[in-house]
Amino acid sequence: MATPSSHPQLILYRGWDEKRKYVWSPFTTKLEFRLRTSHTPYTCAIGSTSSGPKGKIPYLELSSPSSDPQCLADSTLILKALSSRGLVRDLNARLSEKGKGVDLAVRAMMEDRLYFFHTHERWVRNYYAMRDYALGSIAYPVRVVVGLLAYRANVKKLFDQGTARFSDKEMLDFRSEIWGAVEGLLEESRRAVVERQKNGGVEGECWWVLGGEEPTEADATVYGFVVSVLVCGACPESGALLRGKFGGVVKWAEQVHRRWFADYNMWE
Repeated sequence: MATPSSHPQLILYRGWDEKRKYVWSPFTTKLEFRLRTSHTPYTCAIGSTSSGPKGKIPYLELSSPSSDPQCLADSTLILKALSSRGLVRDLNARLSEKGKGVDLAVRAMMEDRLYFFHTHERWVRNYYAMRDYALGSIAYPVRVVVGLLAYRANVKKLFDQGTARFSDKEMLDFRSEIWGAVEGLLEESRRAVVERQKNGGVEGECWWVLGGEEPTEADATVYGFVVSVLVCGACPESGALLRGKFGGVVKWAEQVHRRWFADYNMWE
């Protein structure tokens, strides 16, 4: 781990001017989870897709007196770069090969499957709410044009990828299946923590997706997606699903929030 004197300055560009608030991007919260659980200091800035590398939000800028600023994009690539430099902990270093495989499967389930169902719900079914949030910094007449271009691009992407070929009922069932799997993992971990506490374990210990005593990369991803649903104003169906059917997932997110994000406003 880098020493305080050699620690570069980290600026996280989150895309929105939301001080002490979560933003709607699950990948931004995923990054913040990793930074905070590694006790890595960082500051937040707005930024934009047009100014960031790869045209994506979030992105991260590293700077130090001895080197030029460097911008990193894509949450997974950012975390790999930070881990290789000792700026965040390698959360999966202690996992067995099987554990690493399960961790990767959970992340893929969220980032490569659930993400597209959420994109459809936000950009297609709740277009106006999503447009005004994602493009809120753009003046209204131009926002209409840019929003329509974004809408058409997302519709085409989702159809080509396959998500838009499902009915609304089928997509809801898929989302419910994914959250049910997450709830099952967390509930099993919660019971294990309760048993450890009965045998002299640490009171108030957090429970984690893979059931260990510390978080893994899967926890960062899952937390990012849970928070994204709970704070987003463009996914009412997913919000109702999570709050109404998978309270265990919400309860887990609340304990993580209290421990690592107490300075942020909690979702309602």
